[in-house]
Amino acid sequence: MRRTTAWSVALVSSLAISGTTGATVASAATTTSSATAASASVAADGHSHDLVAGRASDPRAARLLASARAHLPADWRARQATALERFGIDASAARDALDRAIDPSQYQCAPTRLDAYVHDLLAGVDPSSVEILSMLGAFDFPSYDAVLSGTSGDPRFALDKEHRSELTSSFRAAQGFWDTDGSDIALMGMHGDVMRDPARLTPLIGFLYGVPESTAAQLAALVVEVVTGDPGLSGGDSPLFTLNAFAFSGEGDPVLSSLADKLVFGDGMLDALSAIGVGDIGPRAILGHEYAHHVQYDQDLFDSPLTGAEATRRTELMADAFGTYFVTHKRGLALNTARVLEAEQSFYQAGDCSFASAAHHGTPNQRLRASTWGASVADQAQKQGHILPSLTLDAWFEAKLPELVAPDA
Repeated sequence: MRRTTAWSVALVSSLAISGTTGATVASAATTTSSATAASASVAADGHSHDLVAGRASDPRAARLLASARAHLPADWRARQATALERFGIDASAARDALDRAIDPSQYQCAPTRLDAYVHDLLAGVDPSSVEILSMLGAFDFPSYDAVLSGTSGDPRFALDKEHRSELTSSFRAAQGFWDTDGSDIALMGMHGDVMRDPARLTPLIGFLYGVPESTAAQLAALVVEVVTGDPGLSGGDSPLFTLNAFAFSGEGDPVLSSLADKLVFGDGMLDALSAIGVGDIGPRAILGHEYAHHVQYDQDLFDSPLTGAEATRRTELMADAFGTYFVTHKRGLALNTARVLEAEQSFYQAGDCSFASAAHHGTPNQRLRASTWGASVADQAQKQGHILPSLTLDAWFEAKLPELVAPDA
């Protein structure tokens, strides 16, 4: 199983389609599946859009929608879902609406500073642009591009200069801290320049949708037209396209298994952390979480009797606990525990109330509990001067999990 964490695209989808923020944002799903989550909608400018029927009252949007539908295969939504599954990108909450394993009335979710940040970004974007890009799944294209084409030595995927030294040294520390072999993981950056580059978008779209090169080129041209024609998207440099950080492993997939394991940081994620006031410690806390996913890959810790939302929640809370254990342990990054937990609470938008979704990460309270527990174990372990084996830490986590997910309302 492959897992990524995709915070930004969930927020983009919710804000673009519902025109809301706050608790609704927290329950959103990934942008690439947004067309399955809603059909008709009315944007803030009063124009109506129906992605399924391919209609819009805004002339620009109507033209772009018609062009997109003319080139997309008839089963484009199914192909998007297949791509999400293959790459491990979080699935739509609506897709799993009948699979409710958790009672949402028992848990608390509230807006975070990340909600407001993304809302401000979207305020300057034409609603029709967001609708078209959502339909095409384009907000995930930089993530797919990093997975398919990125290598650690390629300057197109170099880490943001401002954070390169800090992230690289923290990554090396994680490799030495855990009892798993992380020597094959590529640490890379992700940038929005692919959104204005039809030569890179064409093979990417062809792979995702399984369409001929000529059709993929038409869709790529459409994406470039939208991105470069809307000042609010900054020619692809808007943080909306790269507000993401994720771990990738293609193990088990006949095609993706040939790709290197990766840990990817988007420019937009780093910008967001600074904007919400946790730029000093947030990147390293996220690196701890994402590297923990690679520990899970190596130790087969994704396997459990749980299914659906509960299974994903378990692995995400485990990564929260493992990540915080590493970053606060004196033989790890030795970061200040109080500051780490404060930062994590600020960006736990990925703690959500999408209880029906197979991509459910756990509520903000649950995620904070898991991180607090990880920090407490690090404090106890460091007094004894050693690092717990990952399987021992897993056994302790499994015993603690029922308490971590107890109702909090």
